[in-house]
Amino acid sequence: MGTSIRVGKIFGIPIGINYSWIFVFLLFIFLMSRQFADAFPGGPVPQRWLTAIVTTVLFFLSVLAHELSHSVVAVRKGIPVTGITLFIFGGVSQLAHEARRPFTEFIVAIVGPLTSIVLGLLLLALWDLTRGLSDSLGFLLLNLFIINLSLGIFNMLPGFPLDGGRVLRSVVWGITGSYWRATQIAARAGQGIGGVLVAIGIGFALQTGELQFIWTSLVGGFLIVAATMSYRQEQARESLRSYRVSDVMTTDWCALPGETPLTSKLVAQGFSGGEDFVGVLLDGRMQGIVTRRQLAQATRGAWSYTTLAQVMRPLSDLTIVEPDEAIFDVLEQMDEADLERSTVVRNGIILGFITRSNAQRFVRSLSPSKLRL
Repeated sequence: MGTSIRVGKIFGIPIGINYSWIFVFLLFIFLMSRQFADAFPGGPVPQRWLTAIVTTVLFFLSVLAHELSHSVVAVRKGIPVTGITLFIFGGVSQLAHEARRPFTEFIVAIVGPLTSIVLGLLLLALWDLTRGLSDSLGFLLLNLFIINLSLGIFNMLPGFPLDGGRVLRSVVWGITGSYWRATQIAARAGQGIGGVLVAIGIGFALQTGELQFIWTSLVGGFLIVAATMSYRQEQARESLRSYRVSDVMTTDWCALPGETPLTSKLVAQGFSGGEDFVGVLLDGRMQGIVTRRQLAQATRGAWSYTTLAQVMRPLSDLTIVEPDEAIFDVLEQMDEADLERSTVVRNGIILGFITRSNAQRFVRSLSPSKLRL
């Protein structure tokens, strides 16, 4: 959330407002005040501006409710959410990783539009019940009904990265069994919808002379860019799936008896080979590791009578991965669990170790041509 203002947490989920939202907030207040003046000419100026401000704040909360529904369902489905950010074109729930199954993605995606539509219908019912009580209340409820209904319907357009695009991807994914193929179709659909919106916005602006239609073109342009970026990102991820843990794991390390004191020259030599750990042997078998960080955290004055076995981290504390697992999947799991290192094991035999930093370096070292970007 580096370009955002942190405003707090809801259900433990950090909420941020991108600086671009300030522009939307002020613009919306201005547009609502003009609309109120057109609907009720001659009305008090303070009433007009107060109604516009309250409507805009509730619009903000409507978008937040939409994104919160995504996040809450995602968390319940086992997908961690790092935060929600509202920006110039709406909002985004930042999921730690994509859904693992088509049905999970379908549920997480569709709950947002459904929340907006249900909220809109409730506001319409409330408007009908309170009709005639207050011009401001009627204006506020009717506009919020239109906003939420529009938000729900627009987000159901079947193009990535809109919710409807994710619903489309989940359906194609479920039918074909190919996440990558489903992403291709949803991203291309998003680019197509974006292009149509750009054309509609420019066409209506030229025909009517109303510059407000330019906003439609801007939204369309945003969809084209976002769909293209999502496509390339997923393309890179798909390419990474061809690389295995065995391509990046460490297979050469120093292993020392557990009774070796920290002051031993053997320990210094073990760390001189470029690795940031040494293995610890107990009863002739490697049963733990000592990292540079663990060594630094040990009390320096006690090194002479402190052994590797006393400060080691047991291998049982490390996660275990297979050498044939995709680097991308393992790196995603390590990021999610905030793990720095995993043990590579096959048939109960330790083959090596994979560190998050080494895996990230390997990914960054791949050329664009290898990633087919």
